[in-house]
Amino acid sequence: MSSDQPVQPAQISVEETTVCLFLGNSKIVTRRGKNCGKLKPFAFGEEAVAQASKTLRAMGREERLVSIEEGLFFVALDDMELPPDMAEGGWLATSLREFYKETKLPELCVARLRANAIRVPYLYLNANDYIYRFRAEKERNRKVYQVDDTSVALYHSALCDAIKAVKRAKERSATSPARLDFGAAEYLLPSHFGFCLGVQNAIERAYETLAANPGKRVFMLSELIHNPFVNQDLQERGLKYLQSDKGVPVIEEATGLPYWEGLSDQDIVIIPAFGARDEDKLRLIERGLPIRQYDATCMLVEKVWKAARRYGQQGYTIVIHGKAEHEETKATFSNSAKYAPSVVIRDMKEAAQLGEVILAETKEDKQRLFAPFVSRASVGFDPSKDLDRLALVNQTTLLRNETLKIIAYLEETLTAAYGEAHITEHLAMSSKGDTLCYATQVNQDALAKALDEDIDAAIVVGGKNSSNTFQLFRLCQERFGDRAFYIQSEGNIRSKSEVEHFIFPYDPKNPKQGGMETRPFLPEKERVRVLVTGGASCPDGILQQIIARINGFFPEDRVRSVESVLAEIE
Repeated sequence: MSSDQPVQPAQISVEETTVCLFLGNSKIVTRRGKNCGKLKPFAFGEEAVAQASKTLRAMGREERLVSIEEGLFFVALDDMELPPDMAEGGWLATSLREFYKETKLPELCVARLRANAIRVPYLYLNANDYIYRFRAEKERNRKVYQVDDTSVALYHSALCDAIKAVKRAKERSATSPARLDFGAAEYLLPSHFGFCLGVQNAIERAYETLAANPGKRVFMLSELIHNPFVNQDLQERGLKYLQSDKGVPVIEEATGLPYWEGLSDQDIVIIPAFGARDEDKLRLIERGLPIRQYDATCMLVEKVWKAARRYGQQGYTIVIHGKAEHEETKATFSNSAKYAPSVVIRDMKEAAQLGEVILAETKEDKQRLFAPFVSRASVGFDPSKDLDRLALVNQTTLLRNETLKIIAYLEETLTAAYGEAHITEHLAMSSKGDTLCYATQVNQDALAKALDEDIDAAIVVGGKNSSNTFQLFRLCQERFGDRAFYIQSEGNIRSKSEVEHFIFPYDPKNPKQGGMETRPFLPEKERVRVLVTGGASCPDGILQQIIARINGFFPEDRVRSVESVLAEIE
């Protein structure tokens, strides 16, 4: 059946509507029908598969047809532009959005294409593949973001390099803290702090993309990482942002319209380390933007998505321990909801609320108690049946102990509801291994080894919206109380006696949250001891600048040189 003929969806059979799409660079290979002038897919109808396979062989192409669902096939051409031999045959490459507007395919076919277009950039990835694996050390490209005095000061620290070289025997194992004796001040730095591998990947990807595409508009979907200084440096080098970390579109000053509205297939959009919702990715794909080669999703975030898919396929409902407003949690929810009923809980308090729903005896009570979770649950979530079998996954940057407490509580609750003999039927016990990022965990473990020390101040450095930094601060606050400080840079240290402390927005009842507060800093002592650590998105250079700032409060003759301190690190 020709695509030139109008067909009502109710009249369509799978054989008649078999569609093969050749795609490249998130564009569809298409041409206009001879009679109607409308865009049409590469092959349509009963002979579509044979026709597409024959064409691939004739061109000597190695790409294969992938069955997306019954009667729908995609081919992702390795060449990112339309092969010349196809262009000579009258074919052209256009965005899916334009194809939808002009095609004369049945509505049912177009709906199927739209529902599956998210597969296009990732067509040949299998279940065990990752979008962007961590680079090996020899593949690192740190020079790309240390190109001038400004970037070197931001990213480079001789002190931090020396500590990592000596203290990190293994990337995943914490050791004792490093001690930096500057004379008037002694500093303790955990063996693990600062940039994780996912952040390093994302930063290198961003600077490389800017360097490789002069003259093009390069966007980041939202903040690359949760550090204002990194994001500002990238912006000054030409990077633009499509939306805020809360999903609010950024307005282009020249037009007064959201950048989203003016995106074209000539633009580049980088997916940040947190990942992205399918909804956002689909908007980019349908506009013809290439995203696979610019997708910097951390593979440990993607590991959580894979766990959610696995549990969903086993019949579990996915409980996501995370902040519903956080980009990573939004992306995880977007992925898990494709495979299973999903709901987000923030903390132990909300786990207890969910427990009340599980233990409620009537359908009406379950619906009533579940009301606070409706906005954070997948469409059609039914608390009467979707809380019978649970698996827990994480926002990767949270405290492991809190996650384990939530899992233990859910196990206790499900045991009360179904009996101990049946607990393995109702809770995915393998989720006890949790899906936290190992870099987040090792940073917490390394900090824990320093918390028994007697210190005068504990400084935790990171962006104001950095969840993993806040978890490090929580550990310090529990141990040191008001001697623990959450800051963004040395600029927050006003003097030896005053520091600007950031109150992380975690408790909605605290009217001060989200703001800065001036607090007393160092005591009047001849020698002070300070613990310093940074979140996973904190550049090393900022930590060294903080140490230099504090050293500056003491007479020069009482402060040892950096060179002499470096020689003693062990």
